[in-house]
Amino acid sequence: MKGRLIGVILMIIVLGFSTTTFAQRNGQQKEAPAPGPAPRMADGKPDLSGTWRWEAIGSDPAVVPIELTLWGLDKFNWNIGPETANGVYAGRLTRVELDPVMHCYPPGLARLGPPPDGQRILSQGTIVETGQLDIIQTPGKMIQLYSYGHEARYIYTDGRDHPKNLQPSWNGDSIGKWEGDTFVVDTIGLRDETWLDGVGHEHSDKLHIVERYNRLDSETLEVERTLTDPIALAKSFTTRTVGKLTPETDFHKAPMVDCKAYMARKPAFGEGINGLLGINDHP
Repeated sequence: MKGRLIGVILMIIVLGFSTTTFAQRNGQQKEAPAPGPAPRMADGKPDLSGTWRWEAIGSDPAVVPIELTLWGLDKFNWNIGPETANGVYAGRLTRVELDPVMHCYPPGLARLGPPPDGQRILSQGTIVETGQLDIIQTPGKMIQLYSYGHEARYIYTDGRDHPKNLQPSWNGDSIGKWEGDTFVVDTIGLRDETWLDGVGHEHSDKLHIVERYNRLDSETLEVERTLTDPIALAKSFTTRTVGKLTPETDFHKAPMVDCKAYMARKPAFGEGINGLLGINDHP
């Protein structure tokens, strides 16, 4: 009797091993658990806090059409150089010597994102993307910390309006409110010395940015941004990106554009962004 019981146990073990091996050989790996529901704050609103990295980066005109006014087109044509003065970005002829970031100006909210401008920079010979955002949600305000530019932004949620006689600043004045489970941020008062992106699109101090944040689940944050500027843009345009929750990292270790070294080098007229970064593999 004892011998028969041992035999049955051995058979069960063998069959179990065989089934597992067969499943692995046929690609039937165990799936990762599905994300849970979006966490919520004590007041019941979705909790947007966390460190987020974006799956979609940049407001590339090849992806997001940007329709310009004559003013905006004139600025854009100058920034991409006379070689391609037709209103179409050629991909590698941006006159980076005119880029405000390369002259140590802050990137400005339009380029901070999300989605971030996604400018590629060299760090010890390695190309990296700077597109990470820390969100800290508290009663009365939300704080956003960006790896790109090491910038900080305050979004007030205490019911205030934009101040009268607002003085323009690099990241503007942002106020937020909840529309159901969607967090809506309205920003005005942006200085016009920055660009909309690294391509060469400029904006005026009338730039207006509206963002809509939706936490889809425990691991996913969707952000939609609409940019309006009656001086530079013939019509508004909208970007949409999805952020994934990621382990927190030290933002101070994120590489930065060495603007001072760049300016000291006296770049040649018409030098493109790819030449600056040593990326010359474009057709």
